[in-house]
Amino acid sequence: MPIELVQKRPRKQKSDAVPVTQPLSLISLRDRYSTYPSKDLTPQRLASILQEADSGDIFRQMELFEEMLEKDGHMFAIFQARKLAVSGKKYSIVPASDDQEDIEIASSVEDMIERIRGWKNSLNDILDCVAKGFSVNEIYWTLKGERYEIERLRWQHQKKFRFGRVADIDSDPEEIRLVVEPRQIEAFRGLVSESELARATSDGIGLDSDPSLRLRFAIGYCKARSGVPGRSSLMRTLTYLYLFKNFDVKWWVQFAEKMLGYVIGKYDPNQPDQKELLEKVVRGLATDAVAVVSNTTEIEFAEMLQKASSHQVYKELKNWCNEEMTKAVLGHTGTTESTPGKLGSEDAAREVRQELVEADAEVLDEVITDEIIVPFVKMNFGEREAYPYYKTDVSKAPDLTKQVQIDQGLQRMGFPITKKYIKDTYGRPLPNPKDEEDEVLQPIQNASVIPFAGRALGMISGARKKKLLSSR
Repeated sequence: MPIELVQKRPRKQKSDAVPVTQPLSLISLRDRYSTYPSKDLTPQRLASILQEADSGDIFRQMELFEEMLEKDGHMFAIFQARKLAVSGKKYSIVPASDDQEDIEIASSVEDMIERIRGWKNSLNDILDCVAKGFSVNEIYWTLKGERYEIERLRWQHQKKFRFGRVADIDSDPEEIRLVVEPRQIEAFRGLVSESELARATSDGIGLDSDPSLRLRFAIGYCKARSGVPGRSSLMRTLTYLYLFKNFDVKWWVQFAEKMLGYVIGKYDPNQPDQKELLEKVVRGLATDAVAVVSNTTEIEFAEMLQKASSHQVYKELKNWCNEEMTKAVLGHTGTTESTPGKLGSEDAAREVRQELVEADAEVLDEVITDEIIVPFVKMNFGEREAYPYYKTDVSKAPDLTKQVQIDQGLQRMGFPITKKYIKDTYGRPLPNPKDEEDEVLQPIQNASVIPFAGRALGMISGARKKKLLSSR
């Protein structure tokens, strides 16, 4: 009997490009300090910040976005809900094919990802692009034996980057470039050309200028609209709403303080040295609603009572801004328009529209696959026709109540329903005939259905509710 020789699949050639493993010293003064552009923000100042971003200089815009999320609790909550709707889901590494080698490579990828420190936090860092248009995470590669692996990912602030060159008006407005400080340039010497380094502090260093440098970063894009990255972020849509709400809340607080009463200090005009001391005292009692006048001066507060109801204007403007923010981020206004006690209202308020969840999951899957998995496989297993990919499970749980109704209808029409189907669909285990505790309960003939207490009982009229309770 002839022996059939099994021809092994030839090993692919590993990628020539290897990642930068030495420290790049990306930590700078830009990380420790902020210019706080939201301080004394006006429509004119906001317009100038947005115009800077249009030209590729996104420094102040990204600092403004950071402050907006810090200062506006409602905005932070809705963006957090949108990110957690994806990052909290289960994931899987799907092999490129059913071939045994592809399955083993997918298993190696999964093991590598599980060993990355702070992986759950890294998912949220990648999804920072949902709010700000793009996100950059520095990948810390390490060489263990003959294999490259990832120790951790580190989020980099978007203000460290710009799009296009300052000196070249014809440069690509979508080219992402890392702006470095003079003391950081030496870390990049040998990686990029001297011409790149010459204007690294103004034009920045193109991340695509060297393959090894590009492997050091995981870049994710999530455009809320078409256009250049500097003006395609979702938070840019919310900037004026934030400005209006910021003005509104500030005036509202001042109004509330004044409505509680004014602090008025009176001094003797014959003793002017008392004025400075008195002013310190009254400002210690209140902030804005204070006054220091002579005891011979008269002050009248006209129409204060008529304006007492104007606090509703502040509340309505704040709520309108919140509703518009929620509509833009979550796709609905359930968070701000939920009615206490309304059936299903609280569930709807916490949900993100399914199509948005699926879109964000696709962004996350694409970034992890293209920026992490593909380079890992190329360097360790060689170039391949297809690669394993990261898949986030964002499928919604089926409505079992509706499913029961559908199955009952199919069964009445004669469609066979198997025990295995019931077990798999509804999660009900099949009884073990050898176990006495698994004795099958027989349905009670002609048993009337007893309505469940609680919320549904509260929806029944009072007379009928009394009758039902008395019949139990």
